[in-house]
Amino acid sequence: METQLENLNQIKEKVFRKIFLLGVIVFFIVLSVSMLHVNQPEFIGLRFPFLSDFEKSLFDTLLYAAYISVGLTVGVISDRIGKRRIFVLIGSGGSILFFWLMTIATDYTVLLIFRFAQGGFTVLAWQILMTLALDISGKRNRGKNMGFFGIFLVLAMGIGTILGGVFAELGVFMPYYFSAIFNGVVFLISVLILKEPAIIKKNPSVRQILLVVKNHPKLVIPGIFNFIDRLHMGFIIFIVQFFLADTLGLSEGFRGMILAIYSFPLLILSYHMGKLSDRVGRYKPLIVGSIGFGIVLSLIGNMGVLGLPVVIILFIILGSFASMTTPPAMALVGDVIKEESTATGMGFFNFLGNVGIFIGPSIAGLLMFNYSLAFLVAGLIELISLGVIGIILWIFRRKESIRPLKF
Repeated sequence: METQLENLNQIKEKVFRKIFLLGVIVFFIVLSVSMLHVNQPEFIGLRFPFLSDFEKSLFDTLLYAAYISVGLTVGVISDRIGKRRIFVLIGSGGSILFFWLMTIATDYTVLLIFRFAQGGFTVLAWQILMTLALDISGKRNRGKNMGFFGIFLVLAMGIGTILGGVFAELGVFMPYYFSAIFNGVVFLISVLILKEPAIIKKNPSVRQILLVVKNHPKLVIPGIFNFIDRLHMGFIIFIVQFFLADTLGLSEGFRGMILAIYSFPLLILSYHMGKLSDRVGRYKPLIVGSIGFGIVLSLIGNMGVLGLPVVIILFIILGSFASMTTPPAMALVGDVIKEESTATGMGFFNFLGNVGIFIGPSIAGLLMFNYSLAFLVAGLIELISLGVIGIILWIFRRKESIRPLKF
């Protein structure tokens, strides 16, 4: 009995070390991407001063377009050839090249092509690392492992904006050079340490995802929540840098700090909000979080001009409300479908999220001529989407497709 317990503890420790390694690798990848958002007004605006706001937004839009297109295909290809590690090597190696190429592009169209390619190579490595985390996880530890893995993602997003601001003040291209260096670290770790999993678990195909959605129509509810959450993530990451530079004249360092301030409540509160949703139900925190997020976001354009202290307070509150929506929405996926279909359901959930983050910067670019209007429209999108979800729930009840929800 003691020997069995000892073997089980050894297995758990081995899995933990693997998850930790994957978390460290994905930390450097996400760090390299998040650093670049801070100095976009300088990197794009000063090099190409005659662009419209919408043209500027394409820099982020094409990044997320690459996430969608490559993200849909890499899992299928990886499953087909039965390999994972090679994609991390190709992804990090290609990222090194295109982070550097973006610094020497003299034509904006060429810069956008390089940006799309960089996004494709980045998501190539990023998504396979997430798949590797699932490969070594089972039913009993999947949630814990992905939660631990997710900590590295959020930390990278928060720290990346701070480092991006610090590096940008040393030179407009410095965040890109360091992004290439960090991907070089990923490449070396992948060559020297990263191993193929003993068992390759299948990723869901697009056909499987559509079939599960057809059989579990309630999946559209967490899917819409994630679509809106990620839409606003794309909106905020793009527009905040220009808003803070134009209205408050903040440097790259301070702009990075504001994005970090928005990210840290997500890091601190997300776990607790997930536990809260286990106790009170998914919809209470989702409703409160969506309403609060929509109201605060709509006020930023008008109130943010009052000064940096006001901006800091608004983004702390905004990040706190954001923490109330993402964890319950993810948990809701598992609530509405059978356990064996969870991975497929998450495929649909993440696909809608990627579509949302693709649209977000475009909305910001179209409305940036008036920041007050832009933030107001973004906030109203959150509130209107909550009303749409309410209508969908009412339709489901009417058709008795799902049992009545308990609030």
